Amino acid sequence: MTRHTLTRSAVAAAATVTILAGALAGCSDSAAPQGTPAAGEDGNGKIALVLKPLDNTYFGAMAEGAQAAADEAGVDLTIVAAENVTDDSGQATKLNSLVTAGYGCYIVNPTSQTNLITGLVPVTQAGAPIVNLDLPIDLDAAEQAGVKVTTYVGTNNETAGEAGGEAMLSLVPEGSQVALIGGLVADPGNIARLGGFEKAVEGKLEITQTVAADFDKAKAKSAASTILIANPDIKGFFTPSGDMAMGIQQAVEEAGKKGQVSVVGIDGTQDQLKDIVAGGQPAAIEQFPYLMGAQSVQACVAAMGGASIPSTVETPVLIVDSENAQDALDAFPAPPKGFDVPNPFK
Repeated sequence: MTRHTLTRSAVAAAATVTILAGALAGCSDSAAPQGTPAAGEDGNGKIALVLKPLDNTYFGAMAEGAQAAADEAGVDLTIVAAENVTDDSGQATKLNSLVTAGYGCYIVNPTSQTNLITGLVPVTQAGAPIVNLDLPIDLDAAEQAGVKVTTYVGTNNETAGEAGGEAMLSLVPEGSQVALIGGLVADPGNIARLGGFEKAVEGKLEITQTVAADFDKAKAKSAASTILIANPDIKGFFTPSGDMAMGIQQAVEEAGKKGQVSVVGIDGTQDQLKDIVAGGQPAAIEQFPYLMGAQSVQACVAAMGGASIPSTVETPVLIVDSENAQDALDAFPAPPKGFDVPNPFK
C-alpha cells in the first residue's frame, strides 16, 4: 500500500483528548450503501472509529494510520476512544453516541469481544458496514444479536507468536531454557501469541514456565526478576507485549545478564525499536497498528462504495533485529522502506 505520513503533533493531540463526533469537517464523494443510518447526506459519507485508549502508543498509531488513509481518500473520520483497556461500558457509550449521530461506516476496536455488540445492532439493521479492528468480536455472540461484521483487519496473533519463536531460535542455542511472560490469562490475543511461540519452538527449546503479568510493564519486570533468581540457566524470555518486553529487559540488565538473556516481544513499539538500536533487546516482532488503521479506513471506503471486500485482512509482521532496527525506527509507525503493502480493497 502507499505509505502515509502524519505529523506527530496531530497524534499527540489525539492521544490527550477524545475527538468528538463532528469535530472534523468534510465529506466523502463515495456512495453510501442503501439503508445507512439516517443522519442525512452529511453522515452517510463519514466514517466513525472507536478505539482503545489513545494514550497507548499502539492504539495511537492506529489512529494515525486511519487519519492518514482518510485524508488520502478525502473522507471525514471521527475518532472516539476508551479511557483505558478495560473501559467496556465507557467505550460502548461512546459508540452509542456515534450510532445516534449516524455514519456511513463503523470501525471498532473493542475493549472486549462482546462490549460493543449491543451498540452495533442498529448499525447492522441500517445496513452500514462494520469493520472489526485488532481484537476480534465474538462472532457467535454477534450472530445471536443480529450483528453482521463486514470484515476483520488485524494481525494473525498465532503468526506473530511463531515469528517470535523464529527470532528466539536465532538468538539462543537449541535446547536452551526460556520462559514466557504473558498478558491477561483469558485474552484471546495473548493465548494465540503464546501458542504460536510454543508451536515454533516445540522440540527445540525448553519452556520452563509461563506466567501472567496482565500486560503491565512493572509486573513483567517483577516476574522476570523472580524467574532469573530462581533459574539462572534461563537464556530467553518471550512476551506478547512491547511494554512488558521493556520491563523484562530492565530486569535482565539489573541482574547483570545483558547480552546473556534474550528478550523477544511482540508489538515493535518505538521504545522497543530504540532499545534494539541501542544494543538492549536483541529482537522484536513489529506488527503495524498504523497499517491496521489505514486498511480499516480503506475497507470502509470500499464498502461504502459498494465493493465486495474480503472477510479477513491479515496485516503482516516483521522480525526486527540489529540489522533493520534503524530503518524500522526511522519509518515508525509506518512500515519501513521496502515493506509497503498493496491496498487489499482495490
